[in-house]
Amino acid sequence: MVLGPALFALLLAISSCAEPARGGLRSRVKHNETLTGVCVPKEELTETDESDPILEVSTRYEQDGWCVFGGLGNWASECAIARRIRNVNNFALVFEPMYAQILNSSWSTPFTLRLFDGRTLVIRDHFYPLDDLYCYVNNWYDLPRAEVVQNFTFLEEVSNQWCKHLETLVPNYFRLSWDDLKNESLVDEAFLENLEKDGATSGEVPEWVVNGMYLHAAAKCVLRGNNQGALCDIANCAERACWGHADRKTLQYTVRGECKKVAFK
Repeated sequence: MVLGPALFALLLAISSCAEPARGGLRSRVKHNETLTGVCVPKEELTETDESDPILEVSTRYEQDGWCVFGGLGNWASECAIARRIRNVNNFALVFEPMYAQILNSSWSTPFTLRLFDGRTLVIRDHFYPLDDLYCYVNNWYDLPRAEVVQNFTFLEEVSNQWCKHLETLVPNYFRLSWDDLKNESLVDEAFLENLEKDGATSGEVPEWVVNGMYLHAAAKCVLRGNNQGALCDIANCAERACWGHADRKTLQYTVRGECKKVAFK
């Protein structure tokens, strides 16, 4: 949410891997990549790794960015694993326990996001509303939900198409860094959470926040390493929510029993 299908509120450090072999960067990360989704332990990532363009960092380690930065949160490591086994089912379920808690509480009341361009989106997430806006702005709630999760080839195709579009939409697309992704998330998350404070039932979303959702998705695109392949966040969106009405303005949620499940344990 998907940082991942975007989720910086869930930046949970996972345990470090076994002592890496010495030698080139490739030899240091090779043994971790499939089982844990962590190619570089968190403590070995440098400030340069986080500030350099993600595509350059991926080349440096000869790994996709999901695995390079996997030690910074399960949203990244689980995506790295999903991409390697070509199955996003487990990734789509990673955040289900949290969603069940925050979307079934007494304060999970409808809130209307009023976008600068006249569109409206009714959500219930008061904990991390960025997830819904992110999925909505990038049109991922409009995709066939079951096919996104259960057909990895289809997910690759729609991911490549959208990332190609973002190349033309997001400035400095090919030079986006981890720091760019982190800073965007922190700023936009704070804005959206503040919007829902003090019992408000609606709030205005300016253009710069919408553009942040495009940047967020673009950074996830370049995390793919070779700028090709599946975006796990799309699968998270598919399992998370569905449209409640034909006008596609009000979201319903799987953990509330309002949407058919498309990912299974």
